[in-house]
Amino acid sequence: MLELVLKAGETAGATGAGTGAQDEMMGSMLGSYASIALLIIMFIVFYFILIRPQRKRDKELKEQMNKLCVGDRVVTIGGLVGFVANIKDNEITISTSPANTLVTYTKSAIQSVVKRDKLNPDGSIKKEPAPEKKGLFGGKKKEEE
Repeated sequence: MLELVLKAGETAGATGAGTGAQDEMMGSMLGSYASIALLIIMFIVFYFILIRPQRKRDKELKEQMNKLCVGDRVVTIGGLVGFVANIKDNEITISTSPANTLVTYTKSAIQSVVKRDKLNPDGSIKKEPAPEKKGLFGGKKKEEE
């Protein structure tokens, strides 16, 4: 009778060891799936934080370049500020000083554009009225005295 109990224990131990190896293999597979899922989530986050906003800015700048006209105020990537004097295919001539110094750049060297209608007569940018302050739930915010 004792022999039957020992044999049953050995058989259970052998199947338990096999189940343990299978559990270990399943655990490692789940760990690798979790790692892959984490990498995918990180890529999605980077896309929405870094890549998408940059593409949006590039698209807006390209639209500004297509609508560029003589008299617009531009800033180059080198920091030169001036007014557009002439536009050819891919080249822009900029007037940079009151002495009308003309400098020619390619369109890709333009960093920002301010349209002529948003400029004061002296060349400074018009200030737009500040948006109305709103409270936490959309109502008008009371001015503190």
